[in-house]
Formats: sequence, structure tokens, C-alpha cells
Amino acid sequence: MRIDTHHHHKKAGENLAFVFFINLTFNIIVILGGLATNSMAILADCIHDLADTISIAFAWILEKVSQKDSTEKYSYGYQRFSILGAVVISVFVIVMAFVILQEAIPRLFSPEGVDAEGMLVIAVVGLIFKSISVYRLHKGETFNEKAIFLHQLGDIFEWLAILILSAVLIFWDGAPYLDPFVSIGIALWLIFNLGRNLYKSLEVLLQKTPDYFDVDQFKGQILSIDGVNGIDDFHIWSLDGIDSVMTLKVDVDFGKNVELIKKEIYEISHEYHIVDITVELG
Repeated sequence: MRIDTHHHHKKAGENLAFVFFINLTFNIIVILGGLATNSMAILADCIHDLADTISIAFAWILEKVSQKDSTEKYSYGYQRFSILGAVVISVFVIVMAFVILQEAIPRLFSPEGVDAEGMLVIAVVGLIFKSISVYRLHKGETFNEKAIFLHQLGDIFEWLAILILSAVLIFWDGAPYLDPFVSIGIALWLIFNLGRNLYKSLEVLLQKTPDYFDVDQFKGQILSIDGVNGIDDFHIWSLDGIDSVMTLKVDVDFGKNVELIKKEIYEISHEYHIVDITVELG
């Protein structure tokens, strides 16, 4: 039995669309701000934010694709495109974090001057825009939303650090090494958290039993149904980290009401976010 449900991905698509346009607007502000202040630090960060915006657009597109109904070629539908997006975005952001490390580490030993006043103004604007994005995504359920949420949260830490750093540099121009030091901390934070998100996404693609699913508890509930003698075969995997697919073969007493047994199995399964259930009675 198949339950058609795309509400998770529809909501995710709306959230990612909102965050995409917020970030696109911010990109324009950062470019203009960088040119106005002649700050290479701000312009360099703009490249990072532009990469963010491209990754959000990609995630948004894949979330839209994941809402399509099943076809003959994709009999389970397109929900796994959401996980594909999470994998690609996580890898992309991790690579970008290593690029930041590659640029920041040498600057620890040869720090460059920055426009502290310009950094302060842009940092305030950055905090406002990134906070709006994080608030919109903080209740996101899909791995796609979680990947972008972590990246945007990392950006908040980055702009907060730039805000503090710019304030320090306004009064103390002898600490330019703090700029690359802060960047290294943010990059390591992104690598750790996005690496974890990537690991979880790959588990879904490899059809691992969902973390939230207690196999022993589920089997116990099925076996407690009057007329069920045993479970001969059982498989469950997740489509997108939220909704799951299950097949099981149940040994039943055909002297009982078989349709009632199947109905009880479906009702129990629905409690576990199982949207596609195949039950064979034997």
C-alpha cells in the first residue's frame, strides 16, 4: 500500500526558495559594499557567499524534483533526489571549507591589512540576512534543509567573528592574524558538521535501517496482533531520511480475520513514517 506524501519536500522547497533569494540579495549588497570600501576581504567573502547561493539553488531544484509523483522509470517516486542534493551540497561545502583552510593557514604567518570600518558595516548586514535564513530553516526536516541550515549557521558564526574582529581592529591594528585564525575555526566547524550530515545522507542511499526505527519494538507490536504467529521476512529502508518503505512476510492463522490483521499492521506501520508497505501473508 502506497501513501502519497510530498508535504515535507514541498515545505523544504518553499524554505530553500526563500533562503535562495535572501542570499542572492545579500550577494549584491556584499559586492557593492566591497567595492565601496575597497575591501578585498569583503570581496573575497563574496565569492564564498556566491558559492553558497549556487548550492542553495541546486538544493532547491532537487527538492522540486523530489515532489514529482512516481513513474514507470522511478516507481518509488523522486524523493531520493532530495538526498542526492544533500550529498552534493555537503561535499561542495566541505570542499569549500578546505579551500578556506588552504587560504587562511598561510595568512597566519603573513597577515594582510583589512578595512576594519567596512568590515563592521557589512558584518552587521550579514548577520541580519543570515539570521533570517537560519530562522527559516531551523525546523527543516529534510537532509537538504539540514545541510543548508548548517552552512548558513556557519556563516552566522563567520559574520559574528568578523563583527568582533572588525571592532578589535578599529582600536588595535596590530592583530591582523586574528582574521585567518577565525576563518580556520569556522572551516573546521563546517567540515565536522557537514561531514556528519554527509555520512547520514549516504546511510540513507545505502538503504540502512532508519535511525529512528526500533526493529525489535516494531516486530513486538506486530507479533502481539491476534492471529500473527511470526515474521518470516522483513526489510525497511528510507527514501529520503523521513519517509520509509517496508516489506514483510507474516505467518498468520488463516482461521482469523486476515483483513483485520493487515489493517492493524498498516496502522502500526504508519506510526513509523512508513509510506509504502508490502505485506505478504503466509
